[in-house]
This record gives sequence, structure tokens and C-alpha cells, in this order.
Amino acid sequence: MEKLKSLIDDLNLKYIQNMNDFTKFLLLSEEELAGMPLEFLKDLEETDGKRKVLLTGYYVTPILEHCKVGSTRKQIAVAYGQKGGNQNVAILEKLVQIRHRLARLLGYSNYSDFAIEPRMPMTSRKVLEFLEEMSEQLSDLANRELTVLKELKMKEEGDAQFGMEDLLYYMKRGEQHKVDLDIGEIKRYFPVKLVISGMLKMFQDLFALRFEEIKDVEVWHDTVRLFSVWDASSSDLLGYFFLDIFSREGKYDHTCVVALQNGCMCSNGSRKVPVAVLLSQCPKEFDGNSALLRFPEVVRIFHEFSHVVHHISNRATFSRFSSLRLEGDFAEIPSLLLENWCYESISLKMMSGFYQVILGIPLLEGTSPASCFPRIAVGYDAVCYSYIWSEVFAADLFATKFKDDLLNQHAGLRFRNKVLAPGGSKGPLEIITDYLGREPSLQPFIQSRTRNAL
Repeated sequence: MEKLKSLIDDLNLKYIQNMNDFTKFLLLSEEELAGMPLEFLKDLEETDGKRKVLLTGYYVTPILEHCKVGSTRKQIAVAYGQKGGNQNVAILEKLVQIRHRLARLLGYSNYSDFAIEPRMPMTSRKVLEFLEEMSEQLSDLANRELTVLKELKMKEEGDAQFGMEDLLYYMKRGEQHKVDLDIGEIKRYFPVKLVISGMLKMFQDLFALRFEEIKDVEVWHDTVRLFSVWDASSSDLLGYFFLDIFSREGKYDHTCVVALQNGCMCSNGSRKVPVAVLLSQCPKEFDGNSALLRFPEVVRIFHEFSHVVHHISNRATFSRFSSLRLEGDFAEIPSLLLENWCYESISLKMMSGFYQVILGIPLLEGTSPASCFPRIAVGYDAVCYSYIWSEVFAADLFATKFKDDLLNQHAGLRFRNKVLAPGGSKGPLEIITDYLGREPSLQPFIQSRTRNAL
């Protein structure tokens, strides 16, 4: 059994290494990149009169979203889809076989049952029932939206053949038609400083917290800020968080939260408070002008800061139940719930000077071929359902407790105490059912998807 586990680890690493070793790029003219923002083009190295496009998500996703040239989108999508190549397909086939053997040795019918047992659904049958119900209720809507996207492509390119390379671009176009808005213009309404100050205020107001910045403290870079977190009513110290949000050379290049210290009770009866850091790669100020964020970047920072508040709100007795060490399907539910505030006028007023017309714009999600989707090799094997599962629970929580009164501090404080505070010390379904006062429902998610349809 240990030999099988070791072999799985080796194959996982090889899969990732094959992706990291992929250095292919494309040379494209400005005509082939029509529709791309000027700042994007300036970021591309120029070679022989053409622009060098590296096949990384940082460059590929914006092109699939904004490039007007269908042949360019297809060229980019095909080249990116070859990342990892046949080697990774072969590795994935081996992983499936070895994982199945491991699960059978442990007494499970298949690897899915083994991977899902400690998670919220507990069985693969429950996951399949969930996905079948989702499909049954949303298939008609998905087909109607696809028809809209195909019609948009016919009008713009005179071509009804709709491929995966067209999905992100025409989703953007569909959103623009629906709200009569140039999505690219939104960026100028989200200065970093205003986003951060508005976000901090909203979380304080909603969860009855008080954030105090600690000045003149030794940190690892002069752009890092440190805050203490207090209960606004009792004035108890709850924890600390660092904001390390500006880009610099050599820094980890993803937006995420890292727990520096878990909260727990000590043997002498005192409490060790949690500490976390929010990492991001926001652009710095230039010539005294505040740097600007795209709306998806605003949502991402908001999402990750929700993990900070979850971690700080943890009141579990033992460190192992810290709020960043949660059962996988539950970990994202509070953050997905709190993303909803990014689309509502009351919070957008706090974070920008623009708020009327982007309400209801859905986030976009893309897909990747089997050779270049690392999560099926590491971390999300057999549990790719998890994100949409979490979205369903988050939609129910939002519709039931917050939608009609977004800054209801009573509801926010109950959420902090009943959902965030237990950490991993109670079962996720028990926590959510207790807070809702009933079993969770799929219907608020269905209604939200229907309401925000193209």
C-alpha cells in the first residue's frame, strides 16, 4: 500500500513538472490581437514586429476573453490545450488505475468513494444525485444561453460554428449587451486603496469587528501592513492579519491566505490568537496615482479576505480545528457567500465610485483539457464537484439570511458565531443546518442562475 501511495505521489509531481517545463509561445501581430487592451499589448515582448505570447493563464485567459479574432482565440486555445501533451494523458491514465487499486485494497468499491467519504456528501452516489439534479434543472437554461452566444458569434463573425475557444469571449459580449457596458471600462473605478478601505469597513460593519492598524512595526517589506482584530462589543482581542498585497520581484504570484498561527486554548487557560497574511499581486501606485484593479481582481481579494476573517473568527479549542484546516467542501462556502457583496450597490459604493450597472454580472469559469488541468492530478482528484457544491450552499445562505439586508449586523454576528467560530470542530452540514434552521436547499442557486442568465 505504501508503495502505491509513493507511486501516486511520484506521478502527481511528474504531471505538474511536465506543465512547468512547457515553454512554448506564439508570435502574433497586433492585427491578430485586435480587441486587446493597450496595456496588455505593452506587457508583451516584441520580436520581429510581432508580440510574444507566453502560454500561461496570465496571458491566455485575457486573450480568450477579449480578442476579437476568432482564429487567434482558437490558435491560443489549441496551443494551451496541448500543455503537458500525451505524456500527461498517459500519467493520468496510470493515476486512475493505481488510485483504483489503492481504494480496492482499502475496502472501497472505487477511488471516488474513498476520496469523498470524509467530505460533506460522504458517498459518490450522493455527488452523482447532486449533479444529476443540477443538470435536470439547469440544462434548458444552459441551452438557451448557448443559443444566445451562437447568435452573437453569427452577428460578429458570420460563423455559427461555436467552439470552446469562443465561450469566454462571447460570455463577455453577452454580459456587455445585457447591461450596456464596456467591461474593460470598469477597471478605472476600482483604485486599490479604495477597494481595501471599503472592504475592511464592510467586514467590520457586518461582523461587529474592529480593525486597528499597527504602525511602526517591523515587517518583511515596507508595503506590508499589520492589523489587530477586536470584537466591537466586548473589545476582546481576536487575532492579527497582515496585508501583503502589492507586487514585487520574487514574490509568490497568487492571491491567497496563509495561516501564520492557529487559534487555540493553552494549558494555562489563556487563548493563543490566530494570525494570517493575505498575499496578492496588486500593482503599485505610479506618479502619485492609485493603481487600479479589474473587477475579477476585486472579487478575488474579497474572497480571500473572507478566509482571513474566517481564520480570525475561529474559537475552536484545539489548533487542529483552525478555520483554514476545514473539511474541503466546507472551506469555500463562507468566501463564496461573501463574494455576493461585490455585486451589490451598498458595498460597491464603499469600494468604488461606480456601482449602478454591474449588478448581477456572473463570474466566468473556464475549463482545461486533461493534459493541463493540475487539480485532477493533485488536490481535486475525484472531487471536482466541490466548487459548485460550495456555491449551492453559499447561495442558500445569502438568499435566506442576507439578501434583503446586506449589512444586518445581527445576521452577520450570528454567522460569525455559528458558522465561522467553530472552525473544524463540528460537522459542516450540522453547522449550516443549525444556522439556517433547516436542511440546505438547491433552489436559491437555481433561482440565482436563472435571474442572472444572458
